[in-house]
This record gives sequence, C-alpha cells and structure tokens, in this order.
Amino acid sequence: MRKILTALSLLLFVSPCAFATIKDDIGYTDLQAMLGANTPTGAGINATMVEAYVDSKYAPSVAGKTINLMSGASNPSSHATTVGNLLFGATGISPAVDNINVWQAGNFIGSGFLKTNSTTEPVVETHRIQNHSWAGGYDSVSSNTDALRRFDYAIQRDGFVAVVGLNNGSSTTVPALMCNSYNAIIVGRSDGNHSRGGTTVDGTGRVVPHIVAPESTTSYATPLVGSAAALLLETADANAGLANARHNSEVIKSVLMAGATKSEFLTWSRTQTRPLDSVYGAGELNILNSYNILVAGEQEKSTSATVSSTGWDFSTTTSGSDLYFFEVTDQHELSAILTWNRVITDGYSSPSWGNPQSSLANLDLKLYSADGFVLGDLVDQSISSIDNVEHIYSTYLAAGRYAFEIAGVSGAEYSLAWQTIPEPTTLGLLAVSFFAVIRRRRNA
Repeated sequence: MRKILTALSLLLFVSPCAFATIKDDIGYTDLQAMLGANTPTGAGINATMVEAYVDSKYAPSVAGKTINLMSGASNPSSHATTVGNLLFGATGISPAVDNINVWQAGNFIGSGFLKTNSTTEPVVETHRIQNHSWAGGYDSVSSNTDALRRFDYAIQRDGFVAVVGLNNGSSTTVPALMCNSYNAIIVGRSDGNHSRGGTTVDGTGRVVPHIVAPESTTSYATPLVGSAAALLLETADANAGLANARHNSEVIKSVLMAGATKSEFLTWSRTQTRPLDSVYGAGELNILNSYNILVAGEQEKSTSATVSSTGWDFSTTTSGSDLYFFEVTDQHELSAILTWNRVITDGYSSPSWGNPQSSLANLDLKLYSADGFVLGDLVDQSISSIDNVEHIYSTYLAAGRYAFEIAGVSGAEYSLAWQTIPEPTTLGLLAVSFFAVIRRRRNA
C-alpha cells in the first residue's frame, strides 16, 4: 500500500534571542525564577522521535546524547536535528533527556513499530515520550484507520505521552496520520497557521489541535510540548504523591491543557458541545501553570470533602456521577480539562493480533454552584458527544463553593485537571494590558 509521508517543515529561522522570548511566553522563565537550581531538566526521561525522510535522511545530530537509529543507518537530517534539539537538546526545556530511539516514519507505521495491516501486535514502547513531527498517510482509509487504532492501542497499553504536529498552513486539512489519534496530544502553532476543520479519519469532526506553542512551524511547536511533558514526568518520578502521573498519559495531557493560556488569542472561544477553540485548542503551552497543577497533587473525588482550588485526579467513573467540591475566594479564572483514552481491543484470537476494535466512553464535565455538599445551579458544562476531551473555562468565577461533576458511563478511566487563578485588580489589569501592547510591538 502506498504511503505519502513528509516532514512538517524543512527550514527554521530562529535566533537565540527569539527563543529566549519563546521561553518567556511559555512560562519557563518564570518557572526557573520560582525553582532556581531545582528546575526539572527531563533527567531520567527517555524519548522516541519519528521522522520522515528529508533527502533520504532521518537522523538527528545532537551532541552528548545516546541516539538509537531504529530504522537503519542514516546521515544527519537538518529537520530531525532541529526537532531533536527542541525535544532533548539545549534549545528545549528538558536538555537532560538522554536515551532516544529514532524511527523513520514509514518504517514506524509499517513493519517496524505499529505493524499496520499485519497480524502482529505493535512493538512495546519502553520510552516515555513519542514525538511525531511529520505528516502523511496511506492512500487507503482502512489502512489509515488500522494505523491510528494501533497507535492509540500502544499509547493506552504502554502509558507513553505522544505529541503529534498538525500540518502547516491554515488552508490545509488535518493529515490522516497521526493527527486523527484520540489518545495523543495534537499540537498547533500559536499563530494559528496550521491545519483546521476537525478530524477526518476514524471519527470526523473532533477538535484539534489540543494545544499550541509559539514556534515558527508545527514541526518545532510539537517537540516544545514534548519537552514540557518530559519536565512534568521527571517531576512526577521524584514525588511519591504524583505516582499516577508517571505512566498514565491522560494525566500529563490534562495537566498541559488545563495550564494553557488564552489571553494571547482575542478570538478564543468554546461552546458546550465544542470543548476547544477550533484554531487554538485549549490555548498556548504554559509550563509554569502546568507544573503548579501537577505539584498541587492528586485529589480524590468525594461527596463529603473538598479538594483544593488547583489539582488533578486520575480515577475511574463509578455510578455515572463523580463529584469534586471546591471553594474560591474573591474572583478567579478557572480552567478545567477532562480527558480519557479511547480503548482498543484485539479483534482476533491469540496468538494473532489484528482487526483492532474501537470503544470510546461518552463523558461530560459539568460545573455547579454548591451549598455545602449539595449541588445548586448548573453554571457551565462541556458535553461533546464525539470528543474525548471536555473543557470548562471561566474568566470571572465569583467567590463561593462549586462542584465539578463527571457524568457518563461507569467504569471509564479519566484524568481531571483544574486550576483557579485570582483575577488581578482593575489597575493590575490595565498594567497587564499595557505591558502586553508594548511586548507585542517589540515582537512585531
């Protein structure tokens, strides 16, 4: 079956000064100011890169790293080198990531890893992050569907975080592979110059991207998000209380999305049935926010106790309604993300593996006012029937007690992440607005 696979970009023009601005924009500079020498670097986290051929080359050249070429020998590719430097090198935010497997995209989806259109199960992924800065697909819908289901199966089975870039260009459609994945994190550009129009394969109309990053191409926005995931995974590994974030990719996905910022996008919007903005997803990557959500700790649902105003939980739906009561003082901004994986099962009898079958729970996220531990009025809800992410966002949540309700079928694993941030005073808002104008002018 013919495959058409391309790198998402071939050229990069980013000066060191420009990247310093990017680190400011994604909250990394503020995270460093807060943590100092204790800032995570991705130490102990290994990664996998999947690259399309560029001039018959797919290998990155990054000094001081253990790089394993899984698809055979290759000379360095400039595209792969730039991606690698952002994912695990000096220009990213997790420069201590060391052991890296690199696959050529055609080999990855075919006989190498996914084993598309075979009766063999996908290879077990032992690395914690996969980065896909390529676009393409088979010329067959059935082959694309098989590849996507195998990909989602591997993510669910092995617990790795997969970041996938959309194609460049606002007039392009969402590529078949791997942007139609349910379980990966789909990444776009902060300038909005990427594919749009919703998913096109194995369930059409789902909103992508999930998150955007301020890079010049989707090839380079994607490893920036992957680098942020590595930072969070190192943090989880170092804290016993964050154990459920280590190998449940839904947690990292929800924490990254809940921490994303919207202030950069004047047109950002969602509806009750469309959980994310159709161009900017949950917003722009902000590693400071996401770090704060993660270290706030896992907090259990309860009908008789409150959770903190910031935190996360990895759990399983019970009787069709799970509740998280919380309180806010003064006026707060609220961002909450619910996400869960689609489940893929083998349609063949052992020892063969193939004909993967898809199952997706339909979960809703609702926000209520509360009196004690009694639900009051419905404040907002996210009730998409096709997406496996729900999002509630409020710029001005009044002081009081509230509750998240997760409604839907029982027995579905999910991750809920949330953050409330005190709103600045009116004077502060004016100052922030003025600073934003000055900053945008400097970056124009």
